[in-house]
Amino acid sequence: MSFFSSPPPSYAQEQLQAHLGQLTTLPVVVPVAALETTTDVVPSRASDRLQHALAQLTAGKPPSLDKLADILDSVQRADDEVEVSEITVLDREAQAEVVTRAVSLIWAHTMQTFVDGALQLEDDRAWWDYAISSRTGTVVYLVQTLPYRVFLAAADKIQPGTFTEKLHSLHWPSRGSLFKSLHGANASISQQVMKFASPLQLTRREMLTNIGTLTKARDAAAVRVGILASQGPRWGSLEMSAAVSPTDLSDEAKRVYSVLCDVLDAQDQGLLTTKPGKVQSVGARRRVKGEVTPAALLQLIDGSLPRAEGIVKSTLNEFGRPSKFTRLWFPLLFLPPAIYIAANSVVKNKEWLKEQVSNARETVKGFFVQWVWEPLEEIANTMRGGGKGLDVSPETVKTDQESLERMVMDLGRDYYHLSGSQLEQLKKQVASGDMSSVLKVYENEMQSPIKNALTGNLIRTLLIQVQKTKTDLSLSLESLDQLLRSQQLTFAFVGVAPSVLLLWGAWGWVSSLWTGENRGKSRRRRYFHGMRNVERLLLTAPEDEARMSDKDRGLIIVSVSGLRTWATGISSARREAFLDDLRMVEDPGLARDDKLRVVERMWRCWGMDGRKVVV
Repeated sequence: MSFFSSPPPSYAQEQLQAHLGQLTTLPVVVPVAALETTTDVVPSRASDRLQHALAQLTAGKPPSLDKLADILDSVQRADDEVEVSEITVLDREAQAEVVTRAVSLIWAHTMQTFVDGALQLEDDRAWWDYAISSRTGTVVYLVQTLPYRVFLAAADKIQPGTFTEKLHSLHWPSRGSLFKSLHGANASISQQVMKFASPLQLTRREMLTNIGTLTKARDAAAVRVGILASQGPRWGSLEMSAAVSPTDLSDEAKRVYSVLCDVLDAQDQGLLTTKPGKVQSVGARRRVKGEVTPAALLQLIDGSLPRAEGIVKSTLNEFGRPSKFTRLWFPLLFLPPAIYIAANSVVKNKEWLKEQVSNARETVKGFFVQWVWEPLEEIANTMRGGGKGLDVSPETVKTDQESLERMVMDLGRDYYHLSGSQLEQLKKQVASGDMSSVLKVYENEMQSPIKNALTGNLIRTLLIQVQKTKTDLSLSLESLDQLLRSQQLTFAFVGVAPSVLLLWGAWGWVSSLWTGENRGKSRRRRYFHGMRNVERLLLTAPEDEARMSDKDRGLIIVSVSGLRTWATGISSARREAFLDDLRMVEDPGLARDDKLRVVERMWRCWGMDGRKVVV
């Protein structure tokens, strides 16, 4: 899990990559008849500007909209500077490819623009839904916007004149002037309703009006998304042909351009020979009716697309959620006294706070030094030079054993009068741990303990048993030393494991907060409502994909795109599986029932809040 996670690709980006890949593999062939109608000498390549434009358009990463505008402007200026007779077949082919790639890029940008706009409209609509769901939300909204309402109403009543006259013209506005007029009603009805309705009722009506307007704007954007999705580029169908001519590319580009003009409400300038009332330029004189030109695409980029974005922004500004300052000004009123109280508390408890900070610092330092760094250093030392044992020398154990054997052999020589092979046999018994000969002497001597302690071998046998105990202890310590040395690395890892697990858990928790995977109710609510919207749209959609309306198709794409944005907060290990499920829902070749089964699997795998652990 990483602090920095890149957002997943959008639907438009994935479709654009597919379209550009299909364009790259198209078998474009120039007809022989076209070669015969051109100049006698056919150049080996297109003009330098077209080659440069193609190189920029076929680069690994698609260019931005501003970069695309620069490319098209360069191609258009080069087109205007060349005479009709100087146009070669390769130039026409290169320009056709430039236009087709540019049309695909503009299609993707237009799709992304409407999807983003619909998501913003849906987010604000959902905010209004949540605010209006309770009486408290309505009261809070009224309090938040009351100063702004009073300011606007009072500003309208200020009479022109000197500063003193303006002050005298100020008065408390009427209740009706504090609220918007009823949507769809005439002025008289609106005034009557405002006269008898309470402020909360008027506020609620205003919130409902905002919800309705945002819903209509979102549906309008979704219709355009559905049109773009169903009538987008179809380079894949051309790929099935044995050979594709530049005319085929131009025809498909013209169709996509017409779709773009429809959804952007733009004039179909690419299908005209010249603009009415204007003198034809050199480039305009050679335009064939039905040809899409770089100038027409530039008009979409510079005019139609910004106008569509502006419509969404103006709708959000007028009917969207209030600004952050409007929502936060009331809580901010309590910030100065809260700061004052906190500052006084800090001053009064200055020494205690210093002590607590020092204790916290020492605690953190001690944890990292004693429970993390030192155990890790111990592991490194163990791996480098071996583990430390009890420092029991094998020579000490050997010396104790030999001393015990000599003491027993001397006892056998003096008490049992053994010699030669008998002493060797006794030595072997002692080496194997058999002390029966010594114990027999000890038992006999214990019959007269005082006498034998003074004149016999009782003290001698006791000292031999003490030496035996010392030897056994040395052997046990040597075995324990070998065990500790062999398991030193295991003990070191066991010592550092709790602190490492604690750090790993804290890291995962902080990372999940950073990426948004556990970022609160709003995130879980967005996932839940997004999944419900997708399932609802699929349940109400016709079984045949072809009979699905553009609005429903667009709403599905918008809802799934919202889930794609939500997937940014998922860890990278789980995100790809979630995106695969979303792609199946977006796939137009998948039947409705199959998509519902995919949604059911998503509920099962990802849970009701999207946080279900997937093994």
